[in-house]
Amino acid sequence: MKKLKMSKNIKFGLGLGFIALLSGCSFRPDMPEVQTNVQMRYEFEQYNLNDKWWQEFNDEKLNELILSALANNSDLLIALNNLERARIQMNLSKIEFLPNSTLSGSSTKANANQNSSNSHSLSGSASWEIDLWGRVRNSARAGIASFKASQYDYENAKLSIITSVANTYFTLVSLQNQEQILKDSLASYEETLSYRKAEYESGNVDELVYSQAKASVDDAKSQLVSLQDSLISTRTALALLAGKDTSFILNGDLIKTTPGDEISAPTIPSGLGADILERRPDVAAALKRLKAANAQIGVSIANFFPKISLTGVLGYASPEFDRLIVNEAKNWSYGGSLVMPLLDFGRTYQNTKIAYKDQNASLLNYDKTLKTALGEVHDALKLRQNASEKLKASRNLRDSWQKVFMLTKARFKEGYSTHLEYLDAQRGLLSARLSYAKARLGIANAVVEVYKALGGGFKLEKPLDSDLD
Repeated sequence: MKKLKMSKNIKFGLGLGFIALLSGCSFRPDMPEVQTNVQMRYEFEQYNLNDKWWQEFNDEKLNELILSALANNSDLLIALNNLERARIQMNLSKIEFLPNSTLSGSSTKANANQNSSNSHSLSGSASWEIDLWGRVRNSARAGIASFKASQYDYENAKLSIITSVANTYFTLVSLQNQEQILKDSLASYEETLSYRKAEYESGNVDELVYSQAKASVDDAKSQLVSLQDSLISTRTALALLAGKDTSFILNGDLIKTTPGDEISAPTIPSGLGADILERRPDVAAALKRLKAANAQIGVSIANFFPKISLTGVLGYASPEFDRLIVNEAKNWSYGGSLVMPLLDFGRTYQNTKIAYKDQNASLLNYDKTLKTALGEVHDALKLRQNASEKLKASRNLRDSWQKVFMLTKARFKEGYSTHLEYLDAQRGLLSARLSYAKARLGIANAVVEVYKALGGGFKLEKPLDSDLD
């Protein structure tokens, strides 16, 4: 590049001013129309969803397990690693706004035909792409949107891990309660078998009655063993979710407390417009990926047009090394460059078509994610209501059998009921208690699913890329 005179400098500056006016251009198409605010109305009491909603169960062991999972769960650590990678990628896209500078130096000594020559140089150069067509800007926009999507993926992974820990913990608590009930039931059936065996040996009942009593014992044993198998697998699952080794599960200190009979449930204000985008990290992530795909179209279209860059060089050159850094050895130059695709055999065109297809795929995925979220909110709230009704019915059933058992027990002591009637009433009560324990598990899981469906306290912050829109 040649040195320019002052008159040309003025013209060059005016040219730069014109380019600067055009640099706001962008070939990024308008965002497809999407639903971002879906109004849902339910008649519930008012509530504020806590981002640490699991604490509302008032179970310290549950709180401990969830904190352990947030710190040590392998899946969550993988999601965090992906988030950090996306952050680095975003920073790289932002750096494209800045000039690219280099520093170089050389020193040579040559001897030809008895003539020697020395050459020493030191120079720095800078190059900056004028974002005339929005390529750099859209690339940065895509990078920021992708990072935000990864951030929301991480929030969704956290929510999934927390709900899995809660559901598994409540299952373990319930199974432990059910185990004791089944043990009591087995003892009752074994007592009946002993009674029937004595009757059979004395000839008061036939073999059929005795065999039926024995079959009941065998069935009770089978149910108990099956439940104990579930206990083993559930303990292991909980240990893995909490990021602990299996030795943690083997101690008897895993469960100290159990949930109360009544479990608090989240509610929604009457007439509230529930913005699913603001509540669900998976929906927010899908929308960000749609924005990233939209920005990539702008990048692809910009590749049809020339890349215009400004360059500048400042350095020193001298045949004498000790006189390298002096004014007389200074040299500088500046100018511009233009690189334009000439014949790429349709590569840019095909890449642009792919970018449009990627946007369409992201749009379809967003629509699917939003509909799934709406379905999960609807189902979770309905299941929560049904679980409450089932819990109420099972509680009434338990209380009724408790009354029957107490009356039968009193009659048995006074000689008005037989031992078998007493045992039948006892097993009826145990069966009702078992149903109630399962109903309590159902309500606990239903409450957890409501929290999960509503995003677990997630709230969409101000978009990070708002300054680029």
